[in-house]
Amino acid sequence: MDERWVRALRAQFPVTEKTAFFDIAYENCGSRFAREAMERFYEDKAAVGPGLVKAGGAGKGPAIEVIARTRARLARFLGAPDIRRIAFTKNTNEGVNLLLQGFPFRRGDSVVVGDLEHASVLMPCLNVRRLGAECRVARSPDGCTLPEELLLSAADETTRIMVVSAVQSCSGYQLDLKRLAGECHTRGIYLIVDGIQALGFRRMDVSDLGIDALTASCYKGLLATEGVGFLYCAQALMEQVAPVFAADSPALGIDRESWSITCPDPGDARKLENGTISFMGIYGLDAGLERLMEIGMDRVERHVSDCFEYLYRGLEGLGFVIDTPFLPARRCHSLLVREQRSQELVDYCLERGVLFSRGRDGHVRISVAPFTTRGDMDKLLDTFRQWKQA
Repeated sequence: MDERWVRALRAQFPVTEKTAFFDIAYENCGSRFAREAMERFYEDKAAVGPGLVKAGGAGKGPAIEVIARTRARLARFLGAPDIRRIAFTKNTNEGVNLLLQGFPFRRGDSVVVGDLEHASVLMPCLNVRRLGAECRVARSPDGCTLPEELLLSAADETTRIMVVSAVQSCSGYQLDLKRLAGECHTRGIYLIVDGIQALGFRRMDVSDLGIDALTASCYKGLLATEGVGFLYCAQALMEQVAPVFAADSPALGIDRESWSITCPDPGDARKLENGTISFMGIYGLDAGLERLMEIGMDRVERHVSDCFEYLYRGLEGLGFVIDTPFLPARRCHSLLVREQRSQELVDYCLERGVLFSRGRDGHVRISVAPFTTRGDMDKLLDTFRQWKQA
């Protein structure tokens, strides 16, 4: 379980020197390689001289190359057919908002979303009401799962867009995106996906899944930092979306005869980028993607799955009830564990060098990282055993 690459990756995260870390569903707490990459940004920023290339909102000098390389690397990582399908954003929420606020809704159209969604997803969906569209909220039957059938039952002939999470933040429940995308497309519905709790933990190939859009922040499984995110959008949907923020970019210009905004390629996702993007954050993302791609997502996914199963069985053996499904198709890296004294358990474990988050009422959320080790898991299980016996 503790392959050499796991130990090497773990050594890049200083938080692991202080605790057994099980909180990557919240954030990754920062790596040495991302920090070094962002320090290079400042070095590049000061590298001026004759022949310096400037590109406005795309930066200058070496930063232009890093941004282009990261966009291309991200497209490969996602299985996107073209770098023009990738826009950089600040976070998940911005990506969802850009699509929903720029979509040509007509009065009477509807959007479907589930009640378990994080506010970053749910609020943009509720906000389409200001555009004259309806937001329909599908309700989970148990506060943990949100099956495809339930989401589809909330849709009808008026539904233009469905917005879902690949993996639920609150429960770790994973959707069958390929099946859901197929069902949506037979009904003429676009499927937008929040991928923040899946990316970096499992392989996600947007072309194979058939989803229309994928958006995420990069400070969790993608091993970058806050302030940088991305939006992938398929051409058919992107061509319908108007820029919410019209800004100078490689995809937009101004016709100074007609005084109109020009967009030579409506399918170019860069038209949605809002002026100056997060250069420093993109340097960090480039470093995170490089690590994941060097290791290989098949190995990462297998390790994360093995760790999930080890913890699941260990916690069950101690008498804890886990609401996240065990079935591989329905889980990823997070376990929602029942404990009425949840905050007390979080504090008890943190005092003993084990870090995770309080979950929904009466639960804690434990999440495994690509760099979780057997020693980390044994320490968590031993601490939970002590809690039970106290």
